[in-house]
Amino acid sequence: MSLLPLLPAAVVATVLAAVAGVAPEIAAAAAAAIGLGCAALAVASPHRSRRLAWLAAAVVAATAMVRIALPVAIPDGTGAFIELRTALGRPLRTLVPEPESGILLGIALGDRASLSADLAYAFARSGTSHLLAISGFNMTLVASAIGALLRGRAGPRGRAAATVAAVVLYSLLVGLQASVLRSAVMATVAALGLALGRRAAAANGLCAAVAAMEALDPAIVGDAGFLLSAGATAGLLAFQAPLAARLRWLPSLVGDGLAATLAATLPTLPIVAGIFGRISIVSPLANLIAVPLFPALMATSVATVAAGSASIDLARPFALTAYGVAFALRVVVESAAAVPLAAVDVPRGPGTVVLLLAGSAGLIVGVRRLRLPHARLPRTPLGWSGWVSGRPRLPSRRAVAIAAAPVLVAAAIGIGLLASAAPAFRVRALDVGQGDAYLVEAGGKLALIDGGPDPVRLLAELGTSLPPWRRRIDLVVLTHAHLDHGAGLIAVLDRYEVGLAVAPRGLNAGPLADAWSGRIAARGIARADVSAGALVRLGAARISVLAPNADPLVDVTMLFSGDATEAAQADLLLVPEALRARIYVPPHHGAATPYASALVGAVRPEVALISVGLDNRYGHPTAETLGALATVPTYRTDRDGTIAVIAEGGRLVVQPHANGLSAPRAQGIPRLGR
Repeated sequence: MSLLPLLPAAVVATVLAAVAGVAPEIAAAAAAAIGLGCAALAVASPHRSRRLAWLAAAVVAATAMVRIALPVAIPDGTGAFIELRTALGRPLRTLVPEPESGILLGIALGDRASLSADLAYAFARSGTSHLLAISGFNMTLVASAIGALLRGRAGPRGRAAATVAAVVLYSLLVGLQASVLRSAVMATVAALGLALGRRAAAANGLCAAVAAMEALDPAIVGDAGFLLSAGATAGLLAFQAPLAARLRWLPSLVGDGLAATLAATLPTLPIVAGIFGRISIVSPLANLIAVPLFPALMATSVATVAAGSASIDLARPFALTAYGVAFALRVVVESAAAVPLAAVDVPRGPGTVVLLLAGSAGLIVGVRRLRLPHARLPRTPLGWSGWVSGRPRLPSRRAVAIAAAPVLVAAAIGIGLLASAAPAFRVRALDVGQGDAYLVEAGGKLALIDGGPDPVRLLAELGTSLPPWRRRIDLVVLTHAHLDHGAGLIAVLDRYEVGLAVAPRGLNAGPLADAWSGRIAARGIARADVSAGALVRLGAARISVLAPNADPLVDVTMLFSGDATEAAQADLLLVPEALRARIYVPPHHGAATPYASALVGAVRPEVALISVGLDNRYGHPTAETLGALATVPTYRTDRDGTIAVIAEGGRLVVQPHANGLSAPRAQGIPRLGR
């Protein structure tokens, strides 16, 4: 008790909070009884330190009794910062493509709205979800990263001030809701203790924070964010130094970062398993690789936000750097999640927590007893020395150069691949599920025809199909106002610079048509409402609206049928020679139609593309459509993923699975405001 005089107060608060949750009818009486007992111990204690310890516990019990007897709702400050966070996140949304934009917004601003279900599942399966959750883990990582960067470059007071400032800035960025404030308090306690070298004081501060929070809000004891905050902070205080000592054979920046990561992760794994019923087997390895990227993600995101508040153009280089780091994190997370048996399901509940805590305790004991031999290596031109007497260190400039080299090499390779010469013509059937979305490139210009049902999925497809700096789509076409064709386009109007928006004249009224018109007007986008016979240019290419294009110089023709009704199909077949095209998209995702064979006979395509969701409830494409296309090479997004068709030397080259995205999960039609 002499080392942790506030530990009894924290224990009392935790016990009373648990009682309030299990048996609320006796919680007030239990608080009164425990408070009287602690007061009696305070009076009877001969030592001043023990008297103060028990007195603090009695005060906590009295506070808890009042809060249990007179419950008062604690206001949440989330709403006050919504507009601010939206404004701060605009540069990231504008300049960084999905899905990397969703990662950066989740980490920097706590905004996970644009994160796809597939990517969120990959984070959960790899045990790295804590990177996206606003909890004490994030706060602790921010604080420990700042402390590690300043170690040896600033004194204790300077490190303490910098780490607290970083936590405060991060809290403001993500919004001052109650959960963030709790996490910030935890991280500040740990940051001050580590920076000032006073771990006992920090541990007492943690006890005080836990006691105060649980006394003022007993329900917090069941809050996952609070448990993760307390666990990560306690782990950092207890284990960071011993782990860092055993990693002293690494450069200080790397060793300190890994030690902080392991120390904060180890106590939280049992909590995650007990609450969410999942243990990620690959979590330790995934975190060892992913967490060191966290400081760079935070730094580049904040730099993009800060520069973007002054000028979008000024923020572009920072945004491109942030994209590169987020892309690296996504590769790590998705690769770890793809490992067989990456995660296993376990029973939820306190039993799992207790069992895993016991296992963690055994592991900690083993690590403490482990003695790692120090390797004697010769001094090298890079300055590696002190392998026997202490931790090897690199001169700061050389360390930065060595750390930056792999990033620069990877960036150069990525830019080289992305900047490779684009074909004169390419069309991609984007894998957006049960809907249509086709991306057409012609002579350096881009057209997007329809956008599928899910804005998040469409943005992710565009983000992986285009270079990260390509934020303009010259032509966006809505063939008709059905959600499975147009819901995704609303997000494109928001997130990309659009040259011209095209829709049929007399667009059928409804929420989608209203959203389409509203976004176009709000963004000041040029608009064209077309009818049969209209001609739209895309660079050197021409897009004819329900009309023939007999220009003999045309190298590639493509017929987009949209959701043409049977009556519309019959009208088109009145002039069958006008339908001739090399690439054919059958009507309505391959739905049944009596004109299936007649249309194929008129079009005489070399390739057919069908955009359709996996195991969709409509039975698309139907046997009639597939039978009519029996002699035509037919590609489907439910089996072939995103499909690219490239014109090379007069022939068509088809590339199934043209990007690295996994197939979209089953989905409903999202709200347009998403």
